[in-house]
Amino acid sequence: MVSLSLTAILLLSVPNVCEMQSVAIAPNESAMTSVPGRPLVYAQVRIEKRVIIRVPRRRPSPLAPMVDFPQEAPRQNYREKKIGKCLPMNNILGVQMFEDRYLDLLTKDRKRIRAELEDKCQARSFYSGFYMEKTADGKMCAGRDILHSRTGAKCEIERFRELVPEP
Repeated sequence: MVSLSLTAILLLSVPNVCEMQSVAIAPNESAMTSVPGRPLVYAQVRIEKRVIIRVPRRRPSPLAPMVDFPQEAPRQNYREKKIGKCLPMNNILGVQMFEDRYLDLLTKDRKRIRAELEDKCQARSFYSGFYMEKTADGKMCAGRDILHSRTGAKCEIERFRELVPEP
C-alpha cells in the first residue's frame, strides 16, 4: 500500500502534459504500446532516501543519596588533546552542553570529545540533543557537517578535541 504523502509527491512531480513536447520514437525502441492519435509522453520520477541521525542529550548519572558523601561531587578536570577532523557517527552515544560554543560528545568507547561550534552558535540551543544527516562515509566532520537542534538552530563544527582526565 502506498502512503498518501508518497502518492501526493509522485503526482506533484509528474510534469504537466500540456507543456511537454512529443517525441517520435520507433515502435521497436519503445517498451510501451502507443495509442494512435495520442503522442507518447515520458515522465521521470526520482525517489530519494534521507537518513537522519538523532543524538540525544545525556544527563550525568545521579549519585545515590548517602550520608557519607558531600553534597557537591568533585568536578573532574580535563585537558584537551588534538584529534582528527572526523568522528564515526555510530560511535556517538549522546551529548552534553558545556559552555558558550562547546558540546561534549560521549562515545561508546567511554571517551569525551569536545566539539567547538562556529562563532555565531551557542551550545544552549542544543539542550535536548541534535540531529544530523547521515553522510556517505558515515563520519561527522568538522568544517563539513551541520548539526540541527530541535529548536531550529543550525551550526557547523569548527573542530574536535578529545578530553583526557587529568590525574
